[in-house]
Amino acid sequence: MKKYFFLALVFALAAAEASAQTTVADFDSPACTGTAIGAYQGIDFSLSPWDCENPGLTGQTGTSIAWYRHSNSGQFKLQTPGTLLSLSAATSTSSGTLTISTDAGESFSHSIDTTFQTLLTGFTKAASIITVKFPGGRTIELDNITYQTGGVSRTPGTLNLSATLTWDDGTPVAGSLNLSQLTGLGSPIQLGTFAINSAGGASGTVNIDLAQPDPLTFQVVLLGTNNTAVGAPAIFQVSRVMFPSTLTGINAKIVLSKSTATIKSFNMGLVP
Repeated sequence: MKKYFFLALVFALAAAEASAQTTVADFDSPACTGTAIGAYQGIDFSLSPWDCENPGLTGQTGTSIAWYRHSNSGQFKLQTPGTLLSLSAATSTSSGTLTISTDAGESFSHSIDTTFQTLLTGFTKAASIITVKFPGGRTIELDNITYQTGGVSRTPGTLNLSATLTWDDGTPVAGSLNLSQLTGLGSPIQLGTFAINSAGGASGTVNIDLAQPDPLTFQVVLLGTNNTAVGAPAIFQVSRVMFPSTLTGINAKIVLSKSTATIKSFNMGLVP
């Protein structure tokens, strides 16, 4: 079973263009400053005491937002009802479980720590009010809030994927990932070549052909910043039961050995 988990984690590195138009509130363009944020990039933050935070945590790519008064819960509102797809999150102290819920009845929970990681919600229903709960209160920081107007349609084999990938010395992996699925005749179906960002993270959507013979077969090639392969291509077979129709996404944190480019540790969560 471990090799199956490994392939799922590799999928979590893939990033592809979403078919629907999305908006990303990154708090950098335009610049976010001060306390009492109002409306920003289509989101109304006046429902709770949100303020702007300068970069300071590992993996942070720019300004983030946090609560400027003590609270364990806060809200923001999508000005046009839509689906919250993903966000980046971290806490300035220790760790804890972040819970995101919507007024459409969907909820998502994930453990966070002092390193920013991209989290995919797996939500599919259009909502207006987003509720954020974190036991660490004002130590929570959010960034890159990504949403889509309206709801999201899912088909089996289409997954939202997200990961943070670092070497064992703490530095982020750089380069890109080429991912393909092999047919029963051994012919490749290109799933794409996907860039790994400067923080070692990536997220997006992958379409897996579940009609291929069981077990499904995939090939992965890690490319360096000069676009040459790092190590030999890896081929993996995965039982189709790893991709039930209810699965919408995978979140992962992965640490690799810098000397061998193999996985040393990982934490993974499935999004039903």
